[in-house]
Amino acid sequence: MDTSVEATLCVHCSDGSIIKFIEYRSGLYYHNAAAAVQPNSNENVIDYSFVSTVAYNKAQFTRREIEGADKARALYRMIGRPSQQQFKQNLAKNLIRNCPVTADDAKRALLIYGPDVVALNGKPTKGPSQHVPTFNAVQVQGSILQHHSDVTLCMDIFYVQGHPFFHTISRKVQFRTVAPILNRSKTTLLREIKPVMAMSKSRGFNISNLHANMEFECTRNDILPSRLNVTAADDHVGEVERSIWTMKERARTTIHGLPFKRLPKVMIQALVYHAAKALNQFPAKNGISDTLSPLTIMTGRANPDYNDLKLEFGSYVQIFEDNTPSNTTTSSNTGAIVLNPTGNAQGDYFFMSLVTGKRLSRHQ
Repeated sequence: MDTSVEATLCVHCSDGSIIKFIEYRSGLYYHNAAAAVQPNSNENVIDYSFVSTVAYNKAQFTRREIEGADKARALYRMIGRPSQQQFKQNLAKNLIRNCPVTADDAKRALLIYGPDVVALNGKPTKGPSQHVPTFNAVQVQGSILQHHSDVTLCMDIFYVQGHPFFHTISRKVQFRTVAPILNRSKTTLLREIKPVMAMSKSRGFNISNLHANMEFECTRNDILPSRLNVTAADDHVGEVERSIWTMKERARTTIHGLPFKRLPKVMIQALVYHAAKALNQFPAKNGISDTLSPLTIMTGRANPDYNDLKLEFGSYVQIFEDNTPSNTTTSSNTGAIVLNPTGNAQGDYFFMSLVTGKRLSRHQ
């Protein structure tokens, strides 16, 4: 949907056709299937089914079973919308006198109409805090520190959709860092370089050399005793240029797998970070270890756990909102787009709120 062109939802089909849903005056969107057929044409109007409809679900049951499901859904609303499990238990135990509705009717109502949307929006509560285990960093093998303690850091600035990013890659270790920046001033460059150098030092590595283009000349005296090597105006640092190309390739691939035509700034930043993390979390092809990933070598974090890979970048979810004050009728859920994990021990994620457009971190 691009409202700068028209207020229309365009559904792109696998055969290349586009189905348009036009905005009605009530605010809903509709598709006029008959409009696609030329007047006085023998062509038949095509029927479309985008979801499992209630009518389709009802066709699987008898008239009497549907009437029982309708009574069950009405009763569910009248007794205050309890949980589905509790509702079925109340019916199974005959806790409602003279009730013609059975537990089977409640099951059929769930199959026909699905979960009650009102209950989904009104009931979510903040879950209990998880126990955070003590972080035990994976130790770097002695042979790695013995032969590769001195590290050369290659760095550069690149752009994605007009947004600048500071990027570094360590020779041999192949560890990548990426960070969005507001400008290319000396203060900004040093603010990004020094944490990378400090992280390497904390793991027993020494940044002995830094390779960059002439733009980084202003930082030479501030990073001593590390030596800065600056390329000529018509030259570039090969390692970082190839790394940038690889990350842009990964980001482009992810974009083509998303249903969006345009991405806001917060999603672009998360996308680039997502590409760098994906390259860091498995052993590098030309790295110094076949078993330890660059992420493990430089941060001490273990290889990714399958149980932590819960959400896919760009997915639509409902996130919990802890409203303040909480004793109001405001919905406890809000729509959001998945960005990437926060990196904490609880396995939380960053999301882009579809209400404010801002980045949020949520556990639920």
